[in-house]
Amino acid sequence: MNPLVIISDGYERKARLYPALLLIAPLVAAGVAIAAAKLSTLESFGAAIVGCGGAFLLTQLARDAGKNREKALFEKWGGLPSLTILRHRDGRLDSITKARYHKRLSGFVREAKAPTTEEEQSDPEAADIVYCAWSSFLRVSTRDTKKFALLFQENVNYGYRRNVWGLRPLGIVISLASLIVCVARIYLIRQATDGRRPHCRGGILRSSAASLVIPFQSSLGASSSRRVRSATRRVQ
Repeated sequence: MNPLVIISDGYERKARLYPALLLIAPLVAAGVAIAAAKLSTLESFGAAIVGCGGAFLLTQLARDAGKNREKALFEKWGGLPSLTILRHRDGRLDSITKARYHKRLSGFVREAKAPTTEEEQSDPEAADIVYCAWSSFLRVSTRDTKKFALLFQENVNYGYRRNVWGLRPLGIVISLASLIVCVARIYLIRQATDGRRPHCRGGILRSSAASLVIPFQSSLGASSSRRVRSATRRVQ
């Protein structure tokens, strides 16, 4: 994938690159803290930027992690959110609004006749086939990100939360490992020099700062299936 596309494309950047950056932030912080004793401030900053650049390689990892866990979310929610909201038994829309949506969607997808409440109750799978066809039609018909800017923005928010949630197990492991490395460095520096030399005190300060940032980063990445689902309700 072209890195320029990742930067210029709003969805790629916000929903995939940002979670990847969040994932590797602890590694970058730990790496800079370890190497900073031999680097100037400007060089340390440059090393951090180069390290973050590695996130381009992780954008697909972010997407795959989110997509792999998305199936479990849909099973927990009872189906795709854009499908379940069309069911008569789903209470997120009032009956009048839902009837209006069914009528309009039946006109757009003429092969998919709107099921009645009784038909849905007697054969929910057949009703879901109709709702799935409507959902697919809506996704294809609203790909214009300028015309449907609000929908696109909420889709980006959902993609970001889903991918962060998908990366969360790996992120926790990376954060803990990086934290251990920084704490170990602080201990080794103090044992070797008692922290009296100026450059050693600087190394201790840098490692201490990194050890404080890492748990903070982990808390920023905290996500849950409930937070992911809330992103699907913003435009309803």
